[in-house]
Amino acid sequence: MPVVPPLAPEAAPESTKSIYNRIAETIGDGKVSLGYQMMGHVEPFLQDSYMNYRKFVHDGAGKLDARQRAAIVMATSSAQNCSHCVRHHAKEIVAAGSLTEQEVREVLAVTATCAMYNTYYKFKDLAGDAKFEAFSVGLRAHTFLKSTLGQPLVELINIVVSNIHGCPTCTSGHVKKALELGLTHDQIDEAMKVSATMVSFNTFHRTQ
Repeated sequence: MPVVPPLAPEAAPESTKSIYNRIAETIGDGKVSLGYQMMGHVEPFLQDSYMNYRKFVHDGAGKLDARQRAAIVMATSSAQNCSHCVRHHAKEIVAAGSLTEQEVREVLAVTATCAMYNTYYKFKDLAGDAKFEAFSVGLRAHTFLKSTLGQPLVELINIVVSNIHGCPTCTSGHVKKALELGLTHDQIDEAMKVSATMVSFNTFHRTQ
């Protein structure tokens, strides 16, 4: 049983029902998912979560396309270890045609590879010992180079994942490379807002 059980629409107060109705009409295909019903017990959180998701993930702010946003959703949920969110959004994303099943697999593989590098470089940043700087990395990264996702999207994934793992060297390095590949600061900013929105969802739902 989840820590926070769903608050069914028929049991919700009128003000919460109003938000449920907007969710169903605008992003839910006529339904209110159990995830939102769990949020319904704290109405301000439900409203914030719905509005942020609709603005940055569902509709987008106009700088990233649906495919890019979907990849960020999957990468963030994976990096945040929210298996519920990964499974739920993978089904939605494939059904909507934003990513293929193979592209979803590649997003998860790029995310895992980035996490590997984040772990190593974050250690170098935190160790406080210059001797480690002389050590060769030696970790393989063919997953980045041979992905069918395209290098700009791979770099967007790497940026959000490196940020989640708190690796300054990786984050700044991937931002620099993304800009060199032609991505704009506005696109990177929107990717971070998509990711930040998902971090909130992931943090809430992975505890259930």
